[in-house]
Amino acid sequence: MGKKLFTIFFTALCLTPPLAATAQQVQLKGLFGSSAMLEIDGRQRLLKSGQQSPEGVKLLEATTDYARIRIDGREQKLTLDAPVAASYQRSERAEVRLMPDSRGHYSTSGWVNGRSVSMMVDTGATSIAFNYPTARRLGLNLERAQPIRVSTANGVTQAYRLKLDSVTIGGIKLHSVDATVHTDDFPQITLLGNSFLSRVDMEQQRGVLILRARN
Repeated sequence: MGKKLFTIFFTALCLTPPLAATAQQVQLKGLFGSSAMLEIDGRQRLLKSGQQSPEGVKLLEATTDYARIRIDGREQKLTLDAPVAASYQRSERAEVRLMPDSRGHYSTSGWVNGRSVSMMVDTGATSIAFNYPTARRLGLNLERAQPIRVSTANGVTQAYRLKLDSVTIGGIKLHSVDATVHTDDFPQITLLGNSFLSRVDMEQQRGVLILRARN
């Protein structure tokens, strides 16, 4: 009887799947159609959409512009300009890590009112700033916006002030965020200004800009 119980116990152990390890850090190395090359804790993994690595990182979606992954139950969008995913074991708060480009600028993909837009971090901008074509593409309603005058590198020009329903960067989502829409093609890329940045915690580590949601 004892031998039979041992055999059943041993068989159960063999059939029990091993627990997946939790990744400490993930970096996007390349995008290949619906696949992405990720470096997970120093090891390179080529994953297809829907696949999960032995470290527990799941590739939810890969496009020509970004890879969307899930780590420890949280989603993170990575681009080749901002390839580093946060280590969710180190903090329970949502965290985004941005790498500088060749000019030292920090850029990221974000979501405004549920629509995707590329942004550049600008601590000198009072609010999130859009050019007019981008505002139209995002479906921003300027009829109820407040007309204002703003100073730019091109001089004083007309703009509109409004509140965005939501702004999402990685796993950080804020509601009722002030924004400015210029009536021309300035700025060329949407500026992620202090109306968002002042509501998160920021830190630089070895050139990496870290944004963390506040409790």
